[in-house]
Amino acid sequence: MQIFETFRGIACGCGLVAAMLGGSAVAEIQDLHGSVGYRERIGLPPEAVIEVTLEDVSKMDVASIVLARQTLRPEGRIPAEFRLAYDDRMVQENGRYSVRAVIRVGEEVQWRSTQNFAALTQGAPERVDVVVQRMVEASEVDLTLGNWLVVEMNGAVVQGDSIPQMDFGENGQVSGTSGCNQFTGSYTYEDGKLAFGPLASTRKACFGELNTQEVTFFETLTQVASAGVQAGGTVLMDSQGNILMRFLAE
Repeated sequence: MQIFETFRGIACGCGLVAAMLGGSAVAEIQDLHGSVGYRERIGLPPEAVIEVTLEDVSKMDVASIVLARQTLRPEGRIPAEFRLAYDDRMVQENGRYSVRAVIRVGEEVQWRSTQNFAALTQGAPERVDVVVQRMVEASEVDLTLGNWLVVEMNGAVVQGDSIPQMDFGENGQVSGTSGCNQFTGSYTYEDGKLAFGPLASTRKACFGELNTQEVTFFETLTQVASAGVQAGGTVLMDSQGNILMRFLAE
Protein backbone atom coordinates (compact mmCIF):
# COMPACT_ATOMS: atom_id res chain seq x y z
CA MET A 1 0.00 0.00 0.00
CA GLN A 2 1.37 3.37 -0.97
CA ILE A 3 0.92 6.40 1.32
CA PHE A 4 1.39 9.64 -0.55
CA GLU A 5 0.08 12.39 1.73
CA THR A 6 0.02 12.96 5.49
CA PHE A 7 -1.21 16.04 7.37
CA ARG A 8 -0.13 16.79 10.94
CA GLY A 9 -1.59 19.37 13.26
CA ILE A 10 1.90 20.89 13.84
CA ALA A 11 4.85 20.32 11.54
CA CYS A 12 7.75 18.58 13.27
CA GLY A 13 10.93 17.60 11.50
CA CYS A 14 11.58 14.62 13.75
CA GLY A 15 7.88 13.64 13.91
CA LEU A 16 8.02 13.29 17.73
CA VAL A 17 8.17 16.56 19.67
CA ALA A 18 7.58 20.18 18.67
CA ALA A 19 8.45 22.95 21.13
CA MET A 20 6.15 25.94 21.49
CA LEU A 21 7.42 29.49 21.59
CA GLY A 22 8.56 30.27 25.13
CA GLY A 23 9.94 26.76 25.60
CA SER A 24 7.74 25.85 28.58
CA ALA A 25 5.15 23.74 26.80
CA VAL A 26 5.79 21.03 24.28
CA ALA A 27 3.49 19.25 21.88
CA GLU A 28 3.83 15.50 21.52
CA ILE A 29 2.75 14.09 18.20
CA GLN A 30 0.65 10.98 18.80
CA ASP A 31 -0.45 8.31 16.34
CA LEU A 32 -3.98 6.93 15.98
CA HIS A 33 -4.10 3.59 14.17
CA GLY A 34 -6.98 1.86 12.47
CA SER A 35 -8.36 0.56 9.19
CA VAL A 36 -10.90 1.40 6.49
CA GLY A 37 -13.02 -1.35 4.99
CA TYR A 38 -16.49 -2.24 3.72
CA ARG A 39 -18.84 -5.22 3.94
CA GLU A 40 -19.45 -5.82 0.23
CA ARG A 41 -17.58 -8.81 -1.18
CA ILE A 42 -16.26 -6.93 -4.17
CA GLY A 43 -12.81 -5.77 -5.11
CA LEU A 44 -11.57 -2.21 -4.83
CA PRO A 45 -10.50 -0.64 -8.14
CA PRO A 46 -6.68 -0.36 -8.24
CA GLU A 47 -6.90 3.38 -8.93
CA ALA A 48 -9.04 4.05 -5.83
CA VAL A 49 -7.84 6.56 -3.23
CA ILE A 50 -8.83 6.54 0.48
CA GLU A 51 -9.03 9.80 2.45
CA VAL A 52 -9.09 9.49 6.25
CA THR A 53 -9.57 12.39 8.69
CA LEU A 54 -9.52 12.79 12.47
CA GLU A 55 -12.02 15.51 13.39
CA ASP A 56 -13.06 17.47 16.45
CA VAL A 57 -16.86 17.15 16.55
CA SER A 58 -17.35 18.58 20.04
CA LYS A 59 -19.56 21.50 18.98
CA MET A 60 -23.01 20.87 17.59
CA ASP A 61 -24.13 22.74 14.45
CA VAL A 62 -20.54 23.88 13.82
CA ALA A 63 -18.25 22.59 11.12
CA SER A 64 -15.83 20.00 12.50
CA ILE A 65 -12.13 20.83 12.86
CA VAL A 66 -9.68 18.51 11.12
CA LEU A 67 -6.85 17.49 13.44
CA ALA A 68 -5.15 15.06 11.07
CA ARG A 69 -5.54 13.75 7.55
CA GLN A 70 -4.03 10.91 5.59
CA THR A 71 -4.50 9.91 1.98
CA LEU A 72 -3.84 6.29 1.02
CA ARG A 73 -3.52 4.50 -2.29
CA PRO A 74 -4.30 0.91 -1.28
CA GLU A 75 -3.79 -0.46 -4.82
CA GLY A 76 -6.90 -2.59 -4.61
CA ARG A 77 -6.28 -4.00 -1.13
CA ILE A 78 -9.03 -3.65 1.46
CA PRO A 79 -9.25 -3.21 4.41
CA ALA A 80 -6.51 -0.58 4.35
CA GLU A 81 -4.48 0.38 7.41
CA PHE A 82 -4.06 4.05 8.35
CA ARG A 83 -1.97 6.02 10.85
CA LEU A 84 -3.14 9.51 11.75
CA ALA A 85 -0.55 11.73 13.46
CA TYR A 86 -2.11 14.43 15.64
CA ASP A 87 -0.94 17.10 18.11
CA ASP A 88 -2.11 16.03 21.58
CA ARG A 89 -2.44 19.69 22.69
CA MET A 90 -5.48 19.91 20.41
CA VAL A 91 -7.32 17.16 22.32
CA GLN A 92 -9.45 17.91 25.40
CA GLU A 93 -10.56 15.17 27.79
CA ASN A 94 -14.20 16.27 27.59
CA GLY A 95 -14.09 16.75 23.81
CA ARG A 96 -15.57 14.45 21.17
CA TYR A 97 -13.52 13.22 18.24
CA SER A 98 -14.37 11.11 15.23
CA VAL A 99 -12.63 9.38 12.34
CA ARG A 100 -14.20 9.72 8.90
CA ALA A 101 -13.24 8.15 5.59
CA VAL A 102 -14.17 8.29 1.91
CA ILE A 103 -13.04 6.17 -1.01
CA ARG A 104 -12.76 7.98 -4.33
CA VAL A 105 -12.40 6.54 -7.80
CA GLY A 106 -11.37 9.47 -9.92
CA GLU A 107 -13.44 12.44 -8.76
CA GLU A 108 -16.37 10.29 -7.65
CA VAL A 109 -16.96 9.27 -4.03
CA GLN A 110 -18.03 5.61 -4.17
CA TRP A 111 -17.85 4.77 -0.44
CA ARG A 112 -18.08 6.98 2.66
CA SER A 113 -18.50 6.60 6.40
CA THR A 114 -22.07 7.39 7.33
CA GLN A 115 -21.87 6.92 11.10
CA ASN A 116 -19.71 8.25 13.92
CA PHE A 117 -16.51 6.30 14.66
CA ALA A 118 -15.42 7.75 18.00
CA ALA A 119 -11.75 8.23 18.82
CA LEU A 120 -9.36 9.38 21.58
CA THR A 121 -11.73 10.27 24.46
CA GLN A 122 -14.82 9.21 26.38
CA GLY A 123 -14.12 5.50 26.27
CA ALA A 124 -13.33 5.35 22.55
CA PRO A 125 -11.23 2.35 21.43
CA GLU A 126 -7.48 2.79 21.02
CA ARG A 127 -7.78 1.48 17.47
CA VAL A 128 -10.54 2.76 15.15
CA ASP A 129 -11.79 0.46 12.39
CA VAL A 130 -13.99 2.46 10.03
CA VAL A 131 -16.64 0.71 7.93
CA VAL A 132 -17.68 2.75 4.89
CA GLN A 133 -20.95 2.43 2.99
CA ARG A 134 -21.24 2.24 -0.77
CA MET A 135 -22.91 5.26 -2.31
CA VAL A 136 -25.79 4.72 -4.70
CA GLU A 137 -25.77 6.60 -7.98
CA ALA A 138 -28.92 8.37 -9.03
CA SER A 139 -30.60 6.40 -11.81
CA GLU A 140 -33.86 6.49 -13.67
CA VAL A 141 -36.29 4.35 -11.69
CA ASP A 142 -39.92 3.92 -12.68
CA LEU A 143 -41.55 5.29 -9.54
CA THR A 144 -45.02 5.02 -11.10
CA LEU A 145 -45.06 1.22 -11.02
CA GLY A 146 -47.54 1.21 -8.15
CA ASN A 147 -47.77 1.55 -4.42
CA TRP A 148 -44.48 1.62 -2.46
CA LEU A 149 -44.03 0.56 1.15
CA VAL A 150 -41.37 2.52 3.06
CA VAL A 151 -39.58 -0.33 4.84
CA GLU A 152 -36.54 1.64 6.08
CA MET A 153 -35.89 5.26 7.04
CA ASN A 154 -32.48 6.69 7.91
CA GLY A 155 -31.01 3.22 8.38
CA ALA A 156 -33.76 2.02 10.75
CA VAL A 157 -36.23 -0.69 9.73
CA VAL A 158 -39.86 0.44 9.88
CA GLN A 159 -41.75 -1.95 12.10
CA GLY A 160 -45.39 -2.47 13.01
CA ASP A 161 -48.61 -2.62 11.05
CA SER A 162 -48.77 1.09 10.09
CA ILE A 163 -46.00 1.33 7.49
CA PRO A 164 -45.73 4.54 5.41
CA GLN A 165 -46.81 4.17 1.80
CA MET A 166 -46.28 6.29 -1.30
CA ASP A 167 -47.92 6.29 -4.74
CA PHE A 168 -46.30 8.33 -7.53
CA GLY A 169 -48.72 9.32 -10.27
CA GLU A 170 -47.69 9.87 -13.89
CA ASN A 171 -49.20 13.36 -13.63
CA GLY A 172 -46.60 14.55 -11.12
CA GLN A 173 -48.84 13.98 -8.10
CA VAL A 174 -47.81 11.91 -5.09
CA SER A 175 -50.08 10.55 -2.38
CA GLY A 176 -49.97 8.06 0.45
CA THR A 177 -49.85 7.75 4.20
CA SER A 178 -47.29 8.37 6.91
CA GLY A 179 -48.73 5.38 8.72
CA CYS A 180 -51.08 7.71 10.55
CA ASN A 181 -52.27 10.55 8.30
CA GLN A 182 -53.01 10.60 4.60
CA PHE A 183 -51.11 13.07 2.43
CA THR A 184 -51.04 14.39 -1.12
CA GLY A 185 -48.86 16.78 -3.08
CA SER A 186 -46.60 17.15 -6.10
CA TYR A 187 -43.18 15.91 -7.15
CA THR A 188 -40.68 16.40 -9.98
CA TYR A 189 -38.49 13.58 -11.23
CA GLU A 190 -35.98 13.81 -14.07
CA ASP A 191 -32.65 12.08 -14.75
CA GLY A 192 -32.77 10.43 -11.33
CA LYS A 193 -33.25 13.74 -9.51
CA LEU A 194 -36.30 13.80 -7.26
CA ALA A 195 -37.90 16.68 -5.37
CA PHE A 196 -41.22 17.06 -3.57
CA GLY A 197 -43.44 20.12 -3.63
CA PRO A 198 -45.64 21.19 -0.70
CA LEU A 199 -47.49 18.27 0.87
CA ALA A 200 -50.93 18.51 2.48
CA SER A 201 -52.05 15.94 5.04
CA THR A 202 -55.04 15.07 7.16
CA ARG A 203 -54.84 16.10 10.80
CA LYS A 204 -55.67 12.98 12.78
CA ALA A 205 -53.87 12.88 16.13
CA CYS A 206 -50.96 10.44 16.25
CA PHE A 207 -49.49 9.18 19.50
CA GLY A 208 -46.29 7.60 20.76
CA GLU A 209 -44.16 5.72 18.24
CA LEU A 210 -46.66 6.41 15.46
CA ASN A 211 -46.26 10.15 15.97
CA THR A 212 -42.46 9.81 15.96
CA GLN A 213 -42.66 7.81 12.74
CA GLU A 214 -44.83 10.46 11.07
CA VAL A 215 -42.53 13.33 12.06
CA THR A 216 -39.49 11.39 10.81
CA PHE A 217 -41.25 10.49 7.56
CA PHE A 218 -42.17 14.05 6.57
CA GLU A 219 -38.81 15.47 7.72
CA THR A 220 -36.96 12.86 5.69
CA LEU A 221 -38.93 13.68 2.54
CA THR A 222 -37.61 17.26 2.70
CA GLN A 223 -34.04 15.91 2.36
CA VAL A 224 -34.68 13.71 -0.68
CA ALA A 225 -32.68 14.69 -3.78
CA SER A 226 -32.57 11.56 -5.96
CA ALA A 227 -33.71 7.99 -6.47
CA GLY A 228 -31.71 4.90 -7.35
CA VAL A 229 -31.40 1.14 -7.08
CA GLN A 230 -29.29 -0.83 -4.62
CA ALA A 231 -29.26 -4.63 -4.46
CA GLY A 232 -32.36 -4.68 -6.64
CA GLY A 233 -34.35 -2.38 -4.34
CA THR A 234 -35.49 1.20 -4.88
CA VAL A 235 -33.99 3.81 -2.59
CA LEU A 236 -34.31 7.56 -2.07
CA MET A 237 -31.14 9.55 -1.32
CA ASP A 238 -30.03 12.97 -0.14
CA SER A 239 -27.77 15.33 -2.09
CA GLN A 240 -24.66 13.52 -0.80
CA GLY A 241 -25.86 10.11 -1.98
CA ASN A 242 -26.74 8.84 1.50
CA ILE A 243 -29.72 6.50 1.56
CA LEU A 244 -32.72 8.01 3.34
CA MET A 245 -35.50 5.53 2.48
CA ARG A 246 -35.83 2.02 1.10
CA PHE A 247 -38.94 0.98 -0.81
CA LEU A 248 -40.66 -2.33 -1.29
CA ALA A 249 -43.26 -2.66 -4.03
CA GLU A 250 -46.62 -3.69 -2.61
